[in-house]
Amino acid sequence: MSPTRAEQAEKTRKTVLETARRLFTEHGFDATSLQLIADTMGVTKANVYYYFRTKIEILEALLEGTVAALSAMLDQAEKIKGKQARLEFMVDGFVDHVVRAHRTIAPMNRADPIIRRHEGISHRLDELSERGLHLLFGDTPTLDQQAAYAMLSDLGPATRSLSHLSDDEMRAILRRLCLRVARV
Repeated sequence: MSPTRAEQAEKTRKTVLETARRLFTEHGFDATSLQLIADTMGVTKANVYYYFRTKIEILEALLEGTVAALSAMLDQAEKIKGKQARLEFMVDGFVDHVVRAHRTIAPMNRADPIIRRHEGISHRLDELSERGLHLLFGDTPTLDQQAAYAMLSDLGPATRSLSHLSDDEMRAILRRLCLRVARV
């Protein structure tokens, strides 16, 4: 049975996203054009443009799952009463997210210039970060707690230095690191 038009359209949309994700990782966001995405896919630029008018729309679609997952994790964390249990839950959730992201779109994080330039994306990620900070350290976190949270929020250097490890090994090391840093 042949795929329906809607199924084929969804497949093409996903291919655009996966191609863009790979190219953003390999070349960086700014160096990746819609034309390069189209050429890599072997389609016309108009075909890519049909699904996404701009690279920002592609970036938003790529980050959509991340933002939703982090938001859902924070929703669950709010329901956990014990401070230590909440900390461990959030560290486990965040580390899982970081390890998965490291293998896909790792070079981008909240400090990435494209994220900071795009007000909508930046604002949403900043909101999630603020929420996480207060869930871990309360309404008036100390400067040490704020600094610890900032370190926890950017594990890029650590993941890059551990990229030769399996996901489970990386996860275990990052979990230990995060729990130590969070105990300020």
